Amino acid sequence: MPRDVFRLPESSMAVRSMQTRVYTASDDTAVMSASAAALQDMGYAIDEVEHALGVISASKRADATNQMQAFGSLTLDSMKCAFSFFLACDGKNYGEIDDVQDIRLTLISMPQQGDDVAVRITIQKMIYDKRGRLSAQATVTDPDVYDAMFAKLSKAVFLEVEGI
Repeated sequence: MPRDVFRLPESSMAVRSMQTRVYTASDDTAVMSASAAALQDMGYAIDEVEHALGVISASKRADATNQMQAFGSLTLDSMKCAFSFFLACDGKNYGEIDDVQDIRLTLISMPQQGDDVAVRITIQKMIYDKRGRLSAQATVTDPDVYDAMFAKLSKAVFLEVEGI
C-alpha cells in the first residue's frame, strides 16, 4: 500500500472552509430546524434527519440540458441522416445529451464552544443523459454555490433564533 494513501490533498482545507460557516445560536436544534426549512424552500426534499448526530440529507432533481450540447448533437444527427440518404437515422448523438441531474446534499451541524454552531454542507451531482445513463458525477466545488446556499441559510437561522 502506498505510504501516502490516507494523505489529504493540499486543497482539502480550502474546500472544507468554503463548505463551512459558523452561526451563533443557543442550541443546534434551532440551526437544524432552520436548515431543514431553508433546504425545503430551495426545492430540496429532506431524505433523512439524524438529529442526535446533527445530519440532514436532502436531494432534488434539476434540468441539466446544455443548449449548445443539444444543438451540436442534433446537428450531427441531422447531417449523418442526410448524408446517408436517411439510412443511418439513429439519433445516437441526441441520446447522449445531458438531460437531468440529481443533486444530493449533506448538512452537518456541529456545536462549538459557547453559543456557536458550525454547519458544513457538501453537495454532489450526478448527471444523466436522455437515455437515462449516468454521464457524469462530481462533488460541487464552486464557491458561488456555497455562498448562495449559506446566504439563504443565514437568513433562515436568524429568523429561527429570533422567533420570527
